[in-house]
Amino acid sequence: MTSASSGSGIDQTELRFLIEKNADGIIVVDESGTVLFANPAAEQIFGRSSGSLIGSPIGIPFVTGDTTEITIHKPGDGQVDAEIRVVETSWDQRPARLASLRDISARRALEERLRHSAKMEAIGRLTAGIAHDFNNLLTVVLGNLESVQRRFANLDSTVTRALDNATRGAQQAAVLTERLLAFARRKPLEPRRLELDAVIRRMTDLLQRTLGERIVVRAESSTALWPVEADPTELEAAILNLAVNARDAMPSGGELVIETANVEHSVDPEAAEGETKAGPHVLISVTDSGSGMTPEVLRHVFEPFFTTKTDGRGTGLGLSQVYGFAKQSGGYVKVRSQPDVGTTVGIYLPKAAAGLDAAEPLGIRPQPAAPVPVAKAAETILVVEDDRGVRQYATSSLRELGYTVLEAPDARAALEILQGHPGVDLLFTDLGLPGGIDGRSLTEQARKIRPMLRVLVTSAYADNSLMQEGRLAQDVDFLIKPFTFTALATRVRKALDGDVAGGGHAGGRILVVEDELLLQDFLVDGLAEHGLQAETAASFEEALAKFQNGSAHLAAAIVDLGLPDRAGDELVPAFRALRANLPVILTTGYAKDDVRAHFAGDACLDILTKPFDTNELINLLRKYGIGLRRPLSPGRDAIKWS
Repeated sequence: MTSASSGSGIDQTELRFLIEKNADGIIVVDESGTVLFANPAAEQIFGRSSGSLIGSPIGIPFVTGDTTEITIHKPGDGQVDAEIRVVETSWDQRPARLASLRDISARRALEERLRHSAKMEAIGRLTAGIAHDFNNLLTVVLGNLESVQRRFANLDSTVTRALDNATRGAQQAAVLTERLLAFARRKPLEPRRLELDAVIRRMTDLLQRTLGERIVVRAESSTALWPVEADPTELEAAILNLAVNARDAMPSGGELVIETANVEHSVDPEAAEGETKAGPHVLISVTDSGSGMTPEVLRHVFEPFFTTKTDGRGTGLGLSQVYGFAKQSGGYVKVRSQPDVGTTVGIYLPKAAAGLDAAEPLGIRPQPAAPVPVAKAAETILVVEDDRGVRQYATSSLRELGYTVLEAPDARAALEILQGHPGVDLLFTDLGLPGGIDGRSLTEQARKIRPMLRVLVTSAYADNSLMQEGRLAQDVDFLIKPFTFTALATRVRKALDGDVAGGGHAGGRILVVEDELLLQDFLVDGLAEHGLQAETAASFEEALAKFQNGSAHLAAAIVDLGLPDRAGDELVPAFRALRANLPVILTTGYAKDDVRAHFAGDACLDILTKPFDTNELINLLRKYGIGLRRPLSPGRDAIKWS
């Protein structure tokens, strides 16, 4: 450089230093577009040395004015997105143009990832809504088909075959909606602590048989692989989907390699929100030697119903299921592919935390050898469902099982029924209800009326109100639609017999705090006759110690006010600190008005005045939904105690 723009008054050495050290690319061209000067940053942007740039036309527009965006093609297949601003200047005493170039490739890539993430989220919401409506229809279709098959076992063989075909078609439709829900991250997961090596070994032979002899399946694992938290069924389905896609990309045969490895990384600062997570992960990598994919195909590869198969074989839901499964499991997916080279899909799952237990299966399939569980004694179920067809199917099925059934189309009607029918044993509610109160909110309001009420929620999917980090909240009993007669019977029975809100159950333990031994023995025997076990204490201190050591296993507490060391009502704050909704019955022969006033606002506390009989006590427990299966009867139960 022998001269700079005229009239600048800037020392040439200083000007050269500033231009060469500038982070933006600086390039100067004459009126014909021939390069006169390029700084080191411009060399990086163009992928060429200054020696090869100077003296030749550069091939990009040099138009003075506002900043614009252009794409610069580098030698080979590379390209750079850049902002360019051009000003008029002079160079070596002749007119020239100076362009300032800034590489914005990273910013553009991030913007594209954010747009893609937003698009996938929008598609996911739409997909979940479609799956919800479709699963309501499938519940009615499958339920009524099963009902006909169950009630009319001796139908003509032609009719039986038609019913079987219709059932298989509806079940296949249910599988498709499951995949849609997996993509939308709304399918309830059943996570378990898994050793991936064992899962891969178990699948290798299956994959080899599935893919055929022309494809060689090879599994490679690193040593000391970390465990992961994942739904084993969904994980196996994801690997199988990747393997089937790989087979279709290798019509003439090839090699499929499944590798696992521990990876520890930090979040990419240029990644879209939620795309990666810092910390230890386990990688499952599935690589094929097939036809590969173009960059354009890669941009759409996880979208539901997108497929490159032209012969009608593909639904376009396989990779979308993989995407949803990984995201919902707290991980992510990366795909690398080159045409005519092959494809690698990596599923990254977080390292498992210690102590995760297996979840109970949500979708219980009919087991022909096992009897269908039915009602015990007089049990009442309130069914809340706005879809008339689903409600009719659910209520008729439950009545067939022997339950007394009440029904409501929305939450407000359900709450009115609960107020007027204290004998309801189970609330069976749809999650999505009209009127501004969904199934989760209905559950919360219902338990203010009946703190120990058992609840079973059903829906085509579990939305965010039921989910914690991609899996069901621990206090939720859930039945996914479409459900069968057997699944409904089994889940209802489990809900009625199982834990309630983390507390009591049908065979629950009752803390009996009474210092008079004869009355204590009577209460223990009376509770036992009604299927309840008692944990006894004769003083305040003993009761407090037993409660603190075993509060999670108690269904209720029966406490005498007149204890020898301290007043029994002083136990209530300690109970509430650990179990806010624990039913407490205070027994006394001289309850003062101030005690009644003090606990007037406690919906889970009653005062039972001596003398009382066992029927009165049992009725109070029944009020809280504590499982009492034996009908009340006169005789010994009617003995009054002072």
